[in-house]
Amino acid sequence: MNRTRHTALWRHIGLPCVRTVGATLLTKEAVLNGLAVERLAIMSSLSEERLRRSLPALSWSHPYPPYLPANIPSVYMSAAKAPSGVICRGCTTRRGITADVRAHLALPDIVCLQHRVWQSSAPCDVSGSPEIERAQATLRRIRRLHGNRGMSLGVRDARWIIAAWTSNVCREPELTDRWNSRRVVLGLVPWHRSDDLSARIVTHPEVAILAAALAPNYTDPTYFTRTGFQLRRFSAYLRASLDLQPIPHSMNDPIRAFVRIVQNNRARWRDPKSVMITETATPRYT
Repeated sequence: MNRTRHTALWRHIGLPCVRTVGATLLTKEAVLNGLAVERLAIMSSLSEERLRRSLPALSWSHPYPPYLPANIPSVYMSAAKAPSGVICRGCTTRRGITADVRAHLALPDIVCLQHRVWQSSAPCDVSGSPEIERAQATLRRIRRLHGNRGMSLGVRDARWIIAAWTSNVCREPELTDRWNSRRVVLGLVPWHRSDDLSARIVTHPEVAILAAALAPNYTDPTYFTRTGFQLRRFSAYLRASLDLQPIPHSMNDPIRAFVRIVQNNRARWRDPKSVMITETATPRYT
């Protein structure tokens, strides 16, 4: 659901909109009280059952949710916690704007390809790493082929895998050398956590590569039940996509750990709301 458009819709039809930021207990993207359902049914000339089928992201299972007023039609919406980034100063200065301009950017647009700047709260020059520019092209291709949901799921799980390699527990010498070299070229400080900005920038090319390998599988619910599917072959495919050498069975290998999670809980794996992806504005539900 496009929250900006739907928030405007609620206001247009006279429904007060209560929004939350970050984690929420909602199982749907929006909740209406009973009066809001009645007004929406009248304005749309649809029955309540038709509305339920037409608007699956809405919920009105409780006539009067405790967080909504009971005397007026109201809707409760969730909002992703997505910190804004400073738009490329080269682009804004060219248009005569001297002040910093902040905006929420999707992950494929987080880098200004014209000036090669990572647009975040602290903009970073990434012109020294052409792999990051290629990663942006990869993410845009994923979004074009598999939609924003497929891209978000791929990035989410790619970051989960990469985060294990950036920690002190799991190390991959080839990746470590690659990231250290890229960090020095870009002039970034060493990271302390896998979600630090410097870690996100340095590992971005590998995240995009893994996301491209994972994204096609999210649209096929039978992928992991196909005849002849082998976890070992799938793990080897993901390692090969990163140009890593095959390794024997290891409990500490993040890819094997990820595959085990997929096998144990496939429903969670395909749920885009199970984890927060800041740049793609995917909300996290607890």
